[in-house]
Amino acid sequence: MKTSSTILLVLALLVFGLTACYQPGGPEPEDPVGPAAQVPIDPAVIVEEVLIQDGETQYSRENGQIPPGLICGWNCDAIRFTRYRPEEEIEGTPKAVNAILVLIPGFMGGANSFDYIGRQLVSMAEADDEPEKSLEVWAMDRRTNCLEDLTGMNAAEAAGDPGIAVDYYYNDVEVAGHTFQGFLGEGDVPFLSEFGLKLLMDDVHKIVTEMIPNPVDRKATVFIGGHSAGGGYASYFAGWDRDGNASTEDDAGFNNCAGLIGLDGRVGARSVSDLEEAEYVQRLADIRSGADTRLSLLMGVTPEALALFEIIGMRAHMFPDAESTLSEDAPYSGAVSNLIRLLHSRDLSHYLTGIPLFEHFRYTNEAALGIFFDDNFNPVSILQTSMGFLRGGAVVQKDFPGDLADLLGLFGIVKEGLFIPWDAGELLDLGNGPLYSWVNFDEVGNDSDPDYQDTTGTLTYTNWREEMVDIQDVAVSLYRGDTNFPEWYYTSRIGLDSQAATAPFAPGYGLNFLHNDRIEGLPLLNINASDREGYNHQDVLFAAADRPSHRPSEVLGPMMEFVFDNSTGSVTVPVP
Repeated sequence: MKTSSTILLVLALLVFGLTACYQPGGPEPEDPVGPAAQVPIDPAVIVEEVLIQDGETQYSRENGQIPPGLICGWNCDAIRFTRYRPEEEIEGTPKAVNAILVLIPGFMGGANSFDYIGRQLVSMAEADDEPEKSLEVWAMDRRTNCLEDLTGMNAAEAAGDPGIAVDYYYNDVEVAGHTFQGFLGEGDVPFLSEFGLKLLMDDVHKIVTEMIPNPVDRKATVFIGGHSAGGGYASYFAGWDRDGNASTEDDAGFNNCAGLIGLDGRVGARSVSDLEEAEYVQRLADIRSGADTRLSLLMGVTPEALALFEIIGMRAHMFPDAESTLSEDAPYSGAVSNLIRLLHSRDLSHYLTGIPLFEHFRYTNEAALGIFFDDNFNPVSILQTSMGFLRGGAVVQKDFPGDLADLLGLFGIVKEGLFIPWDAGELLDLGNGPLYSWVNFDEVGNDSDPDYQDTTGTLTYTNWREEMVDIQDVAVSLYRGDTNFPEWYYTSRIGLDSQAATAPFAPGYGLNFLHNDRIEGLPLLNINASDREGYNHQDVLFAAADRPSHRPSEVLGPMMEFVFDNSTGSVTVPVP
């Protein structure tokens, strides 16, 4: 009994000591500079959702069928992509184009990953000095997006009221005749064990062959690309053989495209796998049985968290300067609270005590989005975007999880150059600190005043060469249209298949990656964030095209040049 009392006393003293570590205040960011001059690109783009009903490439029912009540978006035997095409010169007749870019999202990404790129590329090509050069962008959703119940998101977007989404997902409010049935978990989705690499390859092949029946046109004008892991998927497509017969190459990916594009995800020949067949078979069996996970979730970023990010983006876009009330309005789960705590802790003591919590800080809606996605605040490298910085109160350096990331089993964690606001009010009056707002990317500095510092000029937070994304472009991409930026239900099967695709045993399991040696014979473009000053993983998707005096995009121009240099024809694609 004495020992237990002693332990409790030690723990109480420890927590008290850690709590005492919170003292609000610290360096405060300086005033922003004036925004850079905008050179708007006239929108000359039609955006439409395309569904290809496909009985030929249905998902396998080997591990059960999707119950009808779980199909929230579209029939999961259909293939969906967002089509960005030039405005019509003759009403009802799509314009002939020289290039079609079919873009595949990366890990946990949906079609809206490419919303900014799609709109800008098409419009830029139309505004170029060579009007005979036009292009289309087709941004894919994977089949798992059919499981996302976007009823609340779409209704909120249509009404311009994010509160509708909060009520639908959290308060059991009926919308459009539907009531939210909850986010799906491992036990709800046994069938996702069959949503692997083969299904994705079949879907890409179906899109290009259905939409462009003439193989000569495909070989002349179609470019396959992807962001992050999507670059790998584009490469697998180029080496894939649809019928599994390597001697009949008409159906091989490299014969159905003109080139490959990797956006911070390398395209090119894939390295040979060292995965053993027995391990592949066992892991696949475990995924099917539920002994291993069917959903691949990054650091506890659950479907609920991804949906919440959409709501945060909606609020930031519709009401950027209003104070965020998200934590009051949305009773999010303990899992989401734990994720926020992991991302929003200054150091170990802050993480352990949770004092102050994220919910104690005051943010505008725009600043709340920045906290979760900006490279100066979010330590997860694949989520980082260079959108600007905070202002309005103390902002101090952050070192969590830092060196503890490896011990905690967290991978892809940036350990330097991170900050956190540090004024949530006095310890006995938390929640009454200053209101933090957002300084957009082109207001942190310029070539004559490059650094964004604290008011004393002692601490440099960021500089103008490290910022290139308008936070509003990220905000709207998270939710705009009938699809979205995240993929709520990314499967572990597709990752397992990708590891196995180059192994000798792979064709025996339908992984017909038979032409790895032909990939390097295609024109290849790799746009890597590491090769561009200040760029992070998400910046290749959003680098602003309309602030050239601040910093021109280093992505869109090279993409246009590549496809037009390597296109050898033109094609008119009818509306299905």
